Amino acid sequence: MAQGKKVGFIGIGAQKSATSWLHHVLSEHPQITASEPKELNYFTANYDRGDLWYENQFTPASEDNIRGECSPTYFFSKDAPLRAQRYNPDLRLIVILRDPVSRAFSNHLHELRKGHIAQETSFEAALAANHAYVEQSQYAENLTCWLDHFDRESLLVLLAEEIAADPGTTFRAVCRHLGVSADNRPAGLGERRHESVANKSDRLQSKIRMVGEAARSLGLGKFVEQIKKAPPVRGLLALNKRDLRKTVPPMEQATRQELTRLFRKDVAYVADILGRRELPWPTWQALARDAEAVRSRGGKAANAG
Repeated sequence: MAQGKKVGFIGIGAQKSATSWLHHVLSEHPQITASEPKELNYFTANYDRGDLWYENQFTPASEDNIRGECSPTYFFSKDAPLRAQRYNPDLRLIVILRDPVSRAFSNHLHELRKGHIAQETSFEAALAANHAYVEQSQYAENLTCWLDHFDRESLLVLLAEEIAADPGTTFRAVCRHLGVSADNRPAGLGERRHESVANKSDRLQSKIRMVGEAARSLGLGKFVEQIKKAPPVRGLLALNKRDLRKTVPPMEQATRQELTRLFRKDVAYVADILGRRELPWPTWQALARDAEAVRSRGGKAANAG
């Protein structure tokens, strides 16, 4: 394998915010060499393996290609930003954020799907026992840590909700950020990857995924997408799925209200860093309603006085 060519970009998270979509569409771009597997976790769990191990996780490609990988563990790591800056101060960073309350609940579905906690565990019980549910939605603190080591122009901030609504526009923004052509349209551009769907048979799904990833690495991404749409394969995939949202109780309303208040600063920070007056998040809308109610009460009190 080729050695010494620096990795040029990393997707830093956040977890359960469409990082798998990002990895797959970039894997199909002829000017990008994405790692296989997706999550190398070099700047977190595998830092002791060294730079050469990291660079050897990428298949040989044109020297003009930009190399990159997506590891959501980077987002809320306190060590990863400095390690990444020391490795390559010119790294291009991509972060995908979603409504912080929705992200926390998806974190719960992820833990259930992976079998890390018992299926009967409520969101409230898991939230109390797993601090990462909250920490990974603390966007202000986590992004500030990265921007302490990289300039703002290095960081592309995307919203998962906007990817779902218009993946083409997001893909073009990513290409501009990485300095590659946006003319190539990945076969999986509009594919949705649902965190609420679990596999009835993980072994079967693993084998299907291995075949698909091998084909994509050979430049057969469009062929893979065509095969997946064929009725026999589509039927097999559907039979192996179960929707967790139909069996997992939703979070309690009091919990939602508490988390909405908790993430107030994070929502405002994201709006500020994006230069937006509003965000496509239910949490933003709830906070806006609360603020309007406070202003209304203040106005009534002033009139009464």
